[in-house]
Amino acid sequence: MSKNVVTTPVIVPEIPLQSEEVFRRLVDSVRDYAIFLLDPQGYVATWNPGAERFKGYKAHEIIGRHFSVFFTQRDKDVDKPDWELKVAAEVGRFEDEGWRIRKDGSRFWADVIITCIKNDDGKVIGYGNITRDLTERHLAEQRYRLLIEGVTDYAIYSLDPEGNITSWNSGAERIKGYTAEEIVGQHFSRFYTPEDVARGLPQEVLRIAREEGHYEAEGWRVRKDGTHFWSSVVVTPLKDEAGQLTGFSKITRDITERKKLIDEIQRHAQELELRIAESEQTNAELEAFSYSVSHDLRAPLRAVEGFSEALREEYSHVLDDTAQDYLQQVITAASRMNQLVQDLLNYSRLSRTDLPLQEVSAKGVIDRVVADLAPEQKKCVTVKEFDNVRVVGHEATLAQVLTNLVTNGLKFHAPEGACEVVISVTRPKKGWARFSVQDHGIGIAPEHQQRIFQVFERLHGIEEYPGTGVGLAIVKRGTERMEGRYGVQSAVKQGSTFWIELRTAQENK
Repeated sequence: MSKNVVTTPVIVPEIPLQSEEVFRRLVDSVRDYAIFLLDPQGYVATWNPGAERFKGYKAHEIIGRHFSVFFTQRDKDVDKPDWELKVAAEVGRFEDEGWRIRKDGSRFWADVIITCIKNDDGKVIGYGNITRDLTERHLAEQRYRLLIEGVTDYAIYSLDPEGNITSWNSGAERIKGYTAEEIVGQHFSRFYTPEDVARGLPQEVLRIAREEGHYEAEGWRVRKDGTHFWSSVVVTPLKDEAGQLTGFSKITRDITERKKLIDEIQRHAQELELRIAESEQTNAELEAFSYSVSHDLRAPLRAVEGFSEALREEYSHVLDDTAQDYLQQVITAASRMNQLVQDLLNYSRLSRTDLPLQEVSAKGVIDRVVADLAPEQKKCVTVKEFDNVRVVGHEATLAQVLTNLVTNGLKFHAPEGACEVVISVTRPKKGWARFSVQDHGIGIAPEHQQRIFQVFERLHGIEEYPGTGVGLAIVKRGTERMEGRYGVQSAVKQGSTFWIELRTAQENK
């Protein structure tokens, strides 16, 4: 595109010979610009080193030739060289950017200024031509334009300082529905909902970007067809070298699908929270019911056990073998039921009772657990030496948890293997202490290792390995109440290592 500027023609005054020599030396020293003179018909009259560097001709090769030699054949076909001189002669100056040709036939992108030179009588005596090679800048701008135009997932466009659209890429056309011809020159507020326009949001966007150097937000925008889409918007102010605002760049992305997904996730999260709350309420009611039933069952069970024992002691001599067997089964069942009720009470108590956490000595709790074991059990338990550590917990609950893990390890040893349980305390990471209970028993398959911490989950029959199925559930609940962690490492026939981790008191004060 030509850049025609009306200026006063240059009148050449009489210049002293010394000044002419200085000017000639100045022009000859310039290498970043091609500076040369044309006669009134457009033939090259002078040639500086910059012209030789840009265009490849030496002075003796080009002086006397018409300057149209620098133009592409397409430009020569439409008489562009003569038209440029005509414009310069009429308005005093001609400025343009376009492709020019070097001596070797290669092209370069040139910024050209032609100035008409007249004598005192106003007669054209020649033209001054200043050419600059802007090929690198032009190619960079071209690559940038191609890059912007190639982006279809983002609307990338620019605004003038008032918010009127000055450029428009293919992504903007795809997302908003307007072609460049339809929208360039329009105010960007037409993309906003009537409610946002009424409250002055478009002006607020530009104000924030101008004052803070950046604006970023999400919100509803309107397409050409009137449909709405949820957009992510970034607006950046553009300034010139003097720091004056020249406009804004704006990048918009259609994230409607992401918003729908997030809204759906939030809806499901709310539903899940409601269900969890309902479940927690149900669990609390069930625990209260369990506690009540378990508590109320203890008296009848004690009566069954007491009268059964009395019956065996006082009337066993009149009972035959079958009756004796029946009576033993009653006593065994009552005892097992009594143990189950006691375990349920312990489990419920962990949920209902306030457990104030305080500093607890790991060594003190482990000594207490071992001391409370039956003599035959103590023979099977080994405590590894460890540096005593104080943890944040509840002493009675920690003792109960460790007791359950120890008795569990003692119970599930392989029939042909030795009864052995090892208790140890380690520091896996700063701020935590790990209590481990290792056995050499039957082990647990990986697919069952989470199930066993649930209430009444058993992997074996009562006849094979007695128990209520509540012991490890108490471990889980008790550890959680002490704000700790629990787990198991095990493999079938290779034993198990149950562990719990509690925070250390010294490093959490």
